[in-house]
Amino acid sequence: MESLNFVNLIQAATVSVSLLGGLLLWRKGTFYGVALLLGLTAFATIVNLLEETGITRDIYIISPVFILLFGPAVYLASKHITNEKLEKNDWVHLLPVAPLLLFSSHVSIVIAIGTIWRLVYAYFTAALLIKHKRILDEERSDSDEYSFKWLVWIIVMTALFNLLDLVRLNSQPFISYEMNIIGQGINNSVWLLAVMVITIKLVEQKSLPKPIQTNREQPNKEPLQDSYHSTFEELNNLIITNQWFLKPRLTLTDVSELTGLQTRDISRAINTVAKKSFNEYINEFRIKHICQALDASSNYSLTRLYTDAGFSSKATFNNVFKDYTSMTPSEYKSKYKV
Repeated sequence: MESLNFVNLIQAATVSVSLLGGLLLWRKGTFYGVALLLGLTAFATIVNLLEETGITRDIYIISPVFILLFGPAVYLASKHITNEKLEKNDWVHLLPVAPLLLFSSHVSIVIAIGTIWRLVYAYFTAALLIKHKRILDEERSDSDEYSFKWLVWIIVMTALFNLLDLVRLNSQPFISYEMNIIGQGINNSVWLLAVMVITIKLVEQKSLPKPIQTNREQPNKEPLQDSYHSTFEELNNLIITNQWFLKPRLTLTDVSELTGLQTRDISRAINTVAKKSFNEYINEFRIKHICQALDASSNYSLTRLYTDAGFSSKATFNNVFKDYTSMTPSEYKSKYKV
């Protein structure tokens, strides 16, 4: 048995954090797929730790195969949290792992294949989450709170670090033992940090909304262009007159119930005439409402203004405000201070 080093301590921490995160998310009841993914992370780390310390290395090496497994596993977990139903065919993504178990002793080759595989699935997963964000933008005024943009960054960053680690593994004959350990430690630290962020973010995550299906149904015949304009004019007048945009967490379904218009017609009218998503359309009204209050030298705090305007998240408000005015809310407000 080889002596332990600081990398093994990081691995032990990853096991503990993964198991704790998996338990917390499992008990929450919404993120079973991610809970299983964290359980897989803990198991893979334990196997890696046992092999590196020499306990199981002489029996059979299987840890390189996990690199191939994590790509599709992350994809399936992401698909689950975006409310897309997992079909039987989806489990086919895991099948390529089985034959590589027979060749896992060829460590460099398996790791190279696994790294490329993970990069491919990082692309698929990022595309899936971006598509999910676009769908939410068409349905909700608070879509940023459910968009998982942060998860896209984690997936991309871990995939890139995995690629860099492949370079380290292939350079081992040419670098010192200390440099190799440092590189291994950095890669393991990235995974530990990723597990911590995923756990914290999802534990804090609100219940996920069910997607609206009606606005994505394709009609047998497209309405005339003039029909979109008349629908939009009616919708726009009703929203401005009644100030429905002030309602927190306003959704396409809410507007449909308030106006009597079909969700599909509302969505397509906004897309066609305003050239905006539902999210952009509603939040633009809110920003204009807040700017009018600030232009009038309102004494209300920014927190009071954005909550009264319908924003339920400070981060979302700040991002939308800066996109619309090219200034932060504080910078805009300071213009009207005497």
